[in-house]
Amino acid sequence: MEQDFQDLNKPSLEERSRKKRSRILLILLLVLALAAVAVAATLLHGAAPDAAATTTVSASAAVSPSLPTATASPTASPVPSGLMVTFLDVGQGDAAFLQSPSGKTMLIDGGPESAFSAIDQFLTARGVVGLDTVIASHLHADHIGGLIQLVDTYPIGNFYFPSFDASSETYYQLRDALNESQATVSSPFAGKDTLIPWDDTVEIRILAPYLADYTDFNDTSYILRISYGDTSVLFTGDATSLSEKLAMKAQPNHFFEATVLKVGHHGSSDSTSEKFLKAVSPSIAVISVGKNNDYGLPDEELLYRLKDAGVTVYRTDESGAITLLLDGTNVTVVE
Repeated sequence: MEQDFQDLNKPSLEERSRKKRSRILLILLLVLALAAVAVAATLLHGAAPDAAATTTVSASAAVSPSLPTATASPTASPVPSGLMVTFLDVGQGDAAFLQSPSGKTMLIDGGPESAFSAIDQFLTARGVVGLDTVIASHLHADHIGGLIQLVDTYPIGNFYFPSFDASSETYYQLRDALNESQATVSSPFAGKDTLIPWDDTVEIRILAPYLADYTDFNDTSYILRISYGDTSVLFTGDATSLSEKLAMKAQPNHFFEATVLKVGHHGSSDSTSEKFLKAVSPSIAVISVGKNNDYGLPDEELLYRLKDAGVTVYRTDESGAITLLLDGTNVTVVE
């Protein structure tokens, strides 16, 4: 759903660059502080700090954000019990944060421009100073608006988006921010065994879109199946029933089976068709939607469809941020 507008009070490129430099300086100061604490602890225990003990902190405890291949989340703690997925409350838009068992971080979509504050607070509270991977499901403003400041503020390893032409001010601003960043930018499409690398224990498979002409820009959305063990989440962006149909025609139905479904297009009736829902067969569905939005979403017909299928539904407009833990066997809602 497109909500494109230009914020006349948006910080200039110079101001955004200054903020980014400040954050990088803060990270470097934190690394130096950690190094000082480590040396002090060694001295207090009566051991003379040798060369190895005093030089390894800057190389392993954190990685310079100036390197595009850096592990962008040096302070993210591993999640030994599974894959953590948080659907953030960004109003009328989408944004989800994922953390792998080994501590790898990912953000899928960034909501509208106003969502950056909530995303920033969430990441800061968890000690995340950078992101290994960012994926934009498609280029509508309510999915990429918040990514502009994110790219300006946080070091990012890899950035993925489906490269369909989007003639919007929001897209141009994101493109400029990416050009100023050191993120590695790629635009993969669905095809045989199309996978996005992230964590060795987690598979990210692109099921849509294909490199084709779509009459509805919502159908340029990524449909992604992210699986850990026998548990999985299916992200659908704003894909409509047409994209669902084309994807299922081109790929085996078992590729779409998922424990959790991120309902397409904020719960619109033109997404999550009955046939698609049957193929996915989720236990849990999450709807990312703004409270009292102008579109009347989620659609009542869609809610009935989910209820008839026996799916437990969670909504960001009712519950706020929703965190799920996938342990490879079961999915748990984290309170």
